[in-house]
Amino acid sequence: MSSDEQTILRCLTRHPKLTVFDLSAKLNLATAAVEKTVNNLLGQGRVVEQLLNGQRVFSTRFQFKQRTVRNMPAKIVNLLEQTPNAFLAEVPVTSVLPLAEREKLLELGQEHTLLPDEVMVWQGQKTEHVWLVKQGLLAQARLKSRYTKQRSGYLHRGSWVGLAESLSQTPIMTTYTAATPTTLLTWPASDFFAFAQEYSQLGHALSHYLSQQLTICQQAHLQQQSKLWVVEGVHSQAGVTTFALNLAWLAQQQSDSEQGGKTLFWATEQASALQDLGDVTAVSHKKVGLATITVYSDGPDRLTKIDPSSYAPQVQLDMLLSDLQAQYEYIICDSGSETQSELTLRLRGQAQTLLTLTKDENGADEGLQRWSKLQPYSFPGQKRVLALNATSQQAANIDPRFHLALPDDKEALTTSAAQNKPLVKADLDNPLSEALHEVYRRLSLNHAVALFVPSTVDVDQEVDNSQQVKATLSFLGNLFGGATSSDAEGAWRSEDSGLVTEQVTIVRTFVSKKALDTHLDDVIHFATDLKRDMKQEAVAVSVDNQLILV
Repeated sequence: MSSDEQTILRCLTRHPKLTVFDLSAKLNLATAAVEKTVNNLLGQGRVVEQLLNGQRVFSTRFQFKQRTVRNMPAKIVNLLEQTPNAFLAEVPVTSVLPLAEREKLLELGQEHTLLPDEVMVWQGQKTEHVWLVKQGLLAQARLKSRYTKQRSGYLHRGSWVGLAESLSQTPIMTTYTAATPTTLLTWPASDFFAFAQEYSQLGHALSHYLSQQLTICQQAHLQQQSKLWVVEGVHSQAGVTTFALNLAWLAQQQSDSEQGGKTLFWATEQASALQDLGDVTAVSHKKVGLATITVYSDGPDRLTKIDPSSYAPQVQLDMLLSDLQAQYEYIICDSGSETQSELTLRLRGQAQTLLTLTKDENGADEGLQRWSKLQPYSFPGQKRVLALNATSQQAANIDPRFHLALPDDKEALTTSAAQNKPLVKADLDNPLSEALHEVYRRLSLNHAVALFVPSTVDVDQEVDNSQQVKATLSFLGNLFGGATSSDAEGAWRSEDSGLVTEQVTIVRTFVSKKALDTHLDDVIHFATDLKRDMKQEAVAVSVDNQLILV
């Protein structure tokens, strides 16, 4: 090592997390010389490059022996002990390879560990590597200013980085940093793609994966994050219009509170009268592609007419949705119960969320059969909800295949009709209105976060974790609007006692994509504090059912 490299390493050992300018001032060296030396140390893997509060800082990299992790559910322990080959067998792209070929692929790459806040790759940088996340959490950020905290998403176990950029020889679009300690499998791009050319199974799997990513990007671009929810009835008089209309009002209230886009209510069956929208004032009419829209100043807009078209139903629907989703944040459809119109069937299949209602307490089979017949029109990953409407049964007596059970409340419906207002707008305190609010909240939250709160601080030293559980419930509840806790059995492997089992408490919450990207860093920081307060080696966090150790 050169004398400058030794000097900088000694300085960073004593004073970690310094910028290039800090090092230049402390060591009385030219900034350009410090920059060059630090880059050499980065290339040697002796220095850690981190992004803290928008500043690029450096520390020395130390290797410590991994200690036993306690108070973890058995499946987490199994993940930690999993070999890289077994991990590749789980990843869809590499799972097509036989055991021997996976071993050859591993020989071409290496395993690399990132510390929290360590930069994996900067935006604008051309990559010569392909990465696969084995453990932990990577944060994506499109840096726009020095102190930005903007997050554009997170990648967890099984996520790829650099595939498309290496093939297209284009720069990385976002900066990737480790939100938690993160383990990666990494390959030189030239070696990885040469291997894919030699083994056609991997090449075909890569083509399938990249095609899926392209389709997702195209859908996001066309839809502009618009949400399409479609409500259908297993039979007529299932309460579809009431349900859909109240969801539209709740969506509009949320849009108003966030100063977001408008909501569109769309009834495909003309039986739904215009006055169903309640006590609102129409201000104008407008054309949006093939659709005629009635615009309201104090409520959701209403699709009143679709121009006839000579195009095939799938083309007509694609044209219609492309225009509508460009203008509306939420589109709530009352699709009735009919099953003959191909346009309606395709509309149900294109919904991000499909809600199927019935008033028949024995009607779960019929609802599931409708979904089976709808399969040719549906896209992968559609969220489907089967709801029992207007039931007076106790929860224990309801068929568990129903995801929702709405209470029977004829009095509230009669009162809201007399007031000429939707149920959620009427001045009523009733179970049905509360249930509709909760349904809307759950439909809006497409991501899940959970914290595992341990119950011991040593092999045989149990502690009362009720205060920590309350603090976690309060933290997640205040951050995301609600949380629940449940007890579970955890396990860890002791060198002296073998496998030790004990109780842990799992605190869960459901969140929106925006809330997850905004506050996941806060969750990681809370887990770090919890780990320190309870004297743990690590605390487990689950993000969308992907387990992460903090």
